[in-house]
Amino acid sequence: MVHNGRVPGSRLRATLPGPPAAPGAFRFSAEDVNLDGFAVDVPRMTTRRVSPVLLLVAGLVCAVGSGAAWAVSSTARDENTILNEAYTIARSEPVREIFARRIAEAFVPHTATSSPVELIRSNEIGRMAVESPAFEQAFVTALTPIYQHLVRGTTGDIVLDPVLVQQAIGSAGAIAPPNFSLRIASSDLPDLRPTLDFMVAATGALGALAALLIGVGVAISPHRGRAIMRIGRWLITTGVVTILVFWALPNLALLPLGGWIGVIGIVLATGDWLVVPASVLAAFGIAIVVMGRAGEAEERRHALSVIPSSAGRIPSRPSIST
Repeated sequence: MVHNGRVPGSRLRATLPGPPAAPGAFRFSAEDVNLDGFAVDVPRMTTRRVSPVLLLVAGLVCAVGSGAAWAVSSTARDENTILNEAYTIARSEPVREIFARRIAEAFVPHTATSSPVELIRSNEIGRMAVESPAFEQAFVTALTPIYQHLVRGTTGDIVLDPVLVQQAIGSAGAIAPPNFSLRIASSDLPDLRPTLDFMVAATGALGALAALLIGVGVAISPHRGRAIMRIGRWLITTGVVTILVFWALPNLALLPLGGWIGVIGIVLATGDWLVVPASVLAAFGIAIVVMGRAGEAEERRHALSVIPSSAGRIPSRPSIST
């Protein structure tokens, strides 16, 4: 039985004129209304965490830069290593080409008016002279002041031993012109001191920064195994690049250019002692990556073996005894 449009026992409800309000239309929160009654927008503050991958990559880049600067500077500053290659440098094509041309031009100027026969003969004299043991000895003797100019910053032109030079020309069946000398002008030799000093400073600075960034990156990484494997891959890359720089680059790129750039390539090739440490470094990196992948595979197998015993198993129905 219904009285006045309502069910007996129900409570009276007060209504307002107008269309019915949507559910939740009169709900307010502290974020929507302030104490003065004006609506405000309250932004939510979020903090961003520094990416451990970014820190790790930056640290590894600094480590590679530090190692490269140390390798180049230590090789160039090792005078004994350079002088031990003195005869190799003297026999190099760039050195022979430069001095053979100077000897040939002392006999016949290389101009358009010169006789072709005389030019050929002068070139033969120059070539035979620089291939003689006397010239090699003269250059080896002059290599120490050349090195001092490049690395220590000494000044002045460098003159090869005149007696040995005359003997070298005589071995080619010619007589040296009066007052002839083989001279290396000071302006032809670069001063490597600023570059080497910068490399020494960069070695320490980049090394310290690399240790800090790599340590923090590994510490805050949620997957330390992957972070360590990343280090292993960088070790492999560093080892390979070192071999390329101190073996492939001098022999395949710098030496064919000739001139003193080729001589720099020979000097850089004296760092071939780094090939063995670089190979060990690359092998160590390979071992890290292989062990890391094996560890990940073991963790994956362990996780898969635990899943059936803890989840996904359908419980058996209890039996009803009669």
